[in-house]
Amino acid sequence: MATNYSLYELNEYIKRVMALNFQEAIWVRCEVSQASHSRGSVYLNIVELEEGTEEIKAQASAVIWPRSYIFLQNKLKELLPYMLEAGSEVLIKVKIEFHERYGLKLVVEDIDPSYTLGQAEMARQKIIERLKKERLLELNDHRQMSPVLQSVAVISSETAAGYADFIAQLENNNYGYEIHTELFQSALQGRNVENDVVDAFRQIQTNGKLYDAVIIIRGGGSKLDLSGFDNYNIGHAIAMCRLPVIIGIGHEIDTTVTDLVAQVSLKTPTAVAGYIIDRNLQYETGLLGLGVEIQEKCLAVVRENTAQIDHLEYMIKQSASEKVYTEIYNLDHALDSIKMSTKNIIQRNQQYLNHTESLIGIVDPIRTLKRGFSIIKQDGKAISSIKEIDTDKKIEIVMKDGSKRV
Repeated sequence: MATNYSLYELNEYIKRVMALNFQEAIWVRCEVSQASHSRGSVYLNIVELEEGTEEIKAQASAVIWPRSYIFLQNKLKELLPYMLEAGSEVLIKVKIEFHERYGLKLVVEDIDPSYTLGQAEMARQKIIERLKKERLLELNDHRQMSPVLQSVAVISSETAAGYADFIAQLENNNYGYEIHTELFQSALQGRNVENDVVDAFRQIQTNGKLYDAVIIIRGGGSKLDLSGFDNYNIGHAIAMCRLPVIIGIGHEIDTTVTDLVAQVSLKTPTAVAGYIIDRNLQYETGLLGLGVEIQEKCLAVVRENTAQIDHLEYMIKQSASEKVYTEIYNLDHALDSIKMSTKNIIQRNQQYLNHTESLIGIVDPIRTLKRGFSIIKQDGKAISSIKEIDTDKKIEIVMKDGSKRV
């Protein structure tokens, strides 16, 4: 019969072999697929995936005992929660232990943050290059931003401190601007960021409502807290959005893919609120300035036209005065002409009268009678022919010294 071993003997043998070959702790590259906390310890499920796929190539369990967890908290501070999130790529220093009853366990002693940050940066650069290649990196810059932002869609969490600060600054602005905001709830860190943000963009563009811009805001956080925004699908959603996108996700130095794709990238939610208020103020100031400019131009036109009217009034008065003077001169000349003409007429008529008088004097019957002539009348009419005498009637003979009927 072939040699055989009990399970305990086999596991004890494996334990001796592993203890002999892994006397010191070693560094292992892996991805955290699951993490759970219990009584100060953290139990991890770590995996290695086939490159470019979600297929698990290797898998193991690991544990961070309370003492090591306190050490890592002091070392990594706010980075530690991110590194223990599902999906984080980590480089961990582990002590390999094998127990006859509980099997293989990796005891985590340390985590190298530079590896995780480096992996995140490499992934980020790949996303940026892909967006550049697809000509999406600057696409949102071409979306026309309204000069006045009156209604905005906000992608954030209602419980986020940054969102509360953003709303407070908008509502308490010094100029009385009323800016309508509509919140689209989203996770701001962790594995749900991608799905929530992309779904929010879909809702914004399909709900039939009109917005002037889309705003993504969250409070401050570490570089790894913002890693959810180094995401191709979020960048693609921003690039393809029909509205301009403004980002304020609470970072001072780092720039995410989301910042690069959005039309406007600001450091904090309050900076975004200030941008909206300042943009509206700039538009109002421009309108007021335009009003002043219009007023000044109108006054200039009035002044110019008033000067022209004054000049025209002077010209009219001058022309009228000259016209009156001319007409008076013409009237005086006409009057002189009339006087001269009248005088000439009177003289001519006087000469005509004198001539007529002379003629009358010449043909005056009395003068004729004085020269020895007489006038024969019958029935009061002068008789110039013998044939006109009626022999049955008396005639009257008129001479220079009287008359006699016969």
